[in-house]
Amino acid sequence: MTDFIGIWNASGWLANFLTILLGLFTVAGAVYSIYRRCKKGLEDKNDYSSVVNYVRSNHEYDSVEILKKRKIAIVDDQPENYPISYLRSIGFNISVYEEVSLANYNFIESYDLVFLDITNVVKEDPKRGGFELMKRVRSDMAGIVIIGVSSKRFDPTLTEFFRLADEQAKTPISEKDCEKLILRTLKKYYSPIHISGEIDDLINEGMLTQKHHKKTLKLVAKYINSSVDEERFYKGLSGLNKNLDIYKLNKKCRSLKAVL
Repeated sequence: MTDFIGIWNASGWLANFLTILLGLFTVAGAVYSIYRRCKKGLEDKNDYSSVVNYVRSNHEYDSVEILKKRKIAIVDDQPENYPISYLRSIGFNISVYEEVSLANYNFIESYDLVFLDITNVVKEDPKRGGFELMKRVRSDMAGIVIIGVSSKRFDPTLTEFFRLADEQAKTPISEKDCEKLILRTLKKYYSPIHISGEIDDLINEGMLTQKHHKKTLKLVAKYINSSVDEERFYKGLSGLNKNLDIYKLNKKCRSLKAVL
């Protein structure tokens, strides 16, 4: 051992170089080990097995209480047809308008969900003003969910009116039926988990390879977190598989991004 130390000391600059090199290897090994642990931790957090799991791991996803924070407007000349007191008592954010004007309906843009009747709700056209209002909201305001309602049993105008609506209902409506309708509609259009599930279904329908499936999930994650813009997102999806409906997938991802 003494002989070895003597030889090492006699080596001069070579010994110093090897000492430094050994130290660098040690530091590099430690840094790499830390990097691997951090990468594994990040991969564990970012669950790319499905969009649903990714959203659950990285975002505050929906609950009934979160959904109830959405603003709801009832535009109907017969508010007694709705269990308004009951809905408010269980936490829904409800506003009521018995009449509006086509000259001033911009307030609707501040709501997430609107119950809209067709008759006697628009000052300028009592007979079918709700239909005209529906068309204008669809043209001028994006992202508002509309439940078309009517107490009438037959009216040819209702067919087109209901076609423009996202959902439809007949009034009067009971407490439980109205509660179920609102929750079902809010989940469909504003629930991150529900929309994520629809995205997963679209991806699965594309019959992608495992590699392309994971690539698609990562692209979705980057897009909803604004790490890539819509152009790069769309370009990244192009060419993965002809069975993948890129247009529908892109539209659903925009909806998901909007509610997160």
